[in-house]
Amino acid sequence: MEPSWKEVTIEYDGKIIDGAYRTAGKRTAGKKILVRSMRGVIKEAPLGGLTPLYLAKMLLRKLAHEGRV
Repeated sequence: MEPSWKEVTIEYDGKIIDGAYRTAGKRTAGKKILVRSMRGVIKEAPLGGLTPLYLAKMLLRKLAHEGRV
C-alpha cells in the first residue's frame, strides 16, 4: 500500500505556498521523498538523514524558486 500524501506549507518571497509530500521506497537506503506542488509538478530526492517534513519543505522551496508552484 502506497503512503498517502501529507500537506506541507511554506512561506516563500512573502507568499504562502502549499504542496504535498510522501515517501517512496521500501528499503531504508533506497527511500526517497516526493513533493507535489498545487500545479501537480513533482520533485523527488533521496531521504538521506533528513526528516521527511524538513526535506519536503526544502524541495517545495526549490520548486517555488524555479517558478513551478
